[in-house]
Amino acid sequence: MTPKQPILLSFYAVTNGEKLMVFGHLTHSFKKDLNFKGFSSTKTFFTLLSLYRTRFVANHEVEITFNTGKSTVTTDAKGSFFLTADLLTGQTSVLDVQIDGISVTFMPELYDLTIHEIKTDTILISDIDDTVLHSYISNKFMKFLTLMFTAAERRRAVEPTMKLIREQYAQGVTPFYLSNSEQNLYPLIYRFLKHNNFPKGPLFLKEMRKLRDVFRGKKFPEQSLHKLTTLNLLLRFFPEKKFILVGDNTQHDLDIYLSMAEKFPACIKYIVILKVVKRPADDEVVAYSTERLKQKRIGLYYGNEFPNQFNLKSNSTHT
Repeated sequence: MTPKQPILLSFYAVTNGEKLMVFGHLTHSFKKDLNFKGFSSTKTFFTLLSLYRTRFVANHEVEITFNTGKSTVTTDAKGSFFLTADLLTGQTSVLDVQIDGISVTFMPELYDLTIHEIKTDTILISDIDDTVLHSYISNKFMKFLTLMFTAAERRRAVEPTMKLIREQYAQGVTPFYLSNSEQNLYPLIYRFLKHNNFPKGPLFLKEMRKLRDVFRGKKFPEQSLHKLTTLNLLLRFFPEKKFILVGDNTQHDLDIYLSMAEKFPACIKYIVILKVVKRPADDEVVAYSTERLKQKRIGLYYGNEFPNQFNLKSNSTHT
């Protein structure tokens, strides 16, 4: 691997049976070992440091070769790409990704190149930080210490959510993961999910950040925008599906999910919020919203523990 040969740091391809959605991130990195498997605290720190010092593959045309057909897409200023297209007959996987005629380096331990068709009736979209992974968002010192110096395999899973997602998967629900964490953390988060046996699913993260932005505490874009944009995209891409939205109250999940319920009432089945910190204002919002959502046949759960089981029935098979 050379600096001129970008790596495909993250990737996922999904279809609703008619349309294809492909997204990923390209960057330049000297690091070859990014799987976070068996990493010590020291190796975790230096690998994460390197991921915040990679060089963006900005505004480049990317050619994606499938087993049937090709597509082109342009990366954004941070190296991410996203495309939707009609699904071609027999189109099932990606064979190659090129920039300027040079094949990028795949990281097979971090993703597969299959086009995943979602056949289940219901999709569960879960937040990551403090919803499935203890991240200490409300404590900046603990957040930094835990992120930079704790190996992925020693990070603690949030037990109620882990149990919930596994139960829903067993009932025929497909999980997606949506987080305000940046693309730099994709390999670590992927390893954490795999190590803790979370069901596989696409992982939607925010744009890459530079190390200087982390130290300055600079946040961009506006915190809720990434989740709002992604949820709008997914609910429109899967108009026939029902959705369970799972999050916590350390950020803005409650407000974001309630806004989705207003916009897509026929698509949202449940909103589930884990109460991590005390926020009296949230209690008032929940009290006000519960009855309104009930009239739209949307369940709202808010508390320290998730309900043991949802009344869901699905005859579909998993992807």
